[in-house]
Amino acid sequence: MKISSVKIISLLFFVLSAFYLYTAHQIQVFTFDEDAPFNARTFPIYLAYVGMFFSGLKILLPEKLSEEVNHKVLDYKKVSFLIIIMIFYGLTILRVGFFLSTSVFLLLSYYFLGERRWKWMIIFSFPFVALFMFLLHGILDIYLRDPLLKLIGVIG
Repeated sequence: MKISSVKIISLLFFVLSAFYLYTAHQIQVFTFDEDAPFNARTFPIYLAYVGMFFSGLKILLPEKLSEEVNHKVLDYKKVSFLIIIMIFYGLTILRVGFFLSTSVFLLLSYYFLGERRWKWMIIFSFPFVALFMFLLHGILDIYLRDPLLKLIGVIG
């Protein structure tokens, strides 16, 4: 019996989602947020359940077609660059802060994926992250530690 690569990848994604669920339950929340309907744990937990659900469906349901992948046309260089900047992002987010590290991550991702219009790259990185931080801080009242924004006085 031949197991398709799609089933193997789905199984790996299921295991990754289960590990993500385990780590999501380890996220510390403030005591006054424990019983809140939405806290720092809520979205990661639901995201892990959704990942486990869809990967489980992909594992259990039969495949309609078997697809052959031509590895010669895949761009492993871009994937390698994205993995490197994801690791760099993970290492810098606590020191630099969410705003700058996420904006630079998005900017570099757009560049490595082939976008060369700097105007759009900047519009969809810095203002997008600023809007997202406003939603988190201003509307949802979720605090993200950001040393850079604290240094310049934007957040307290």
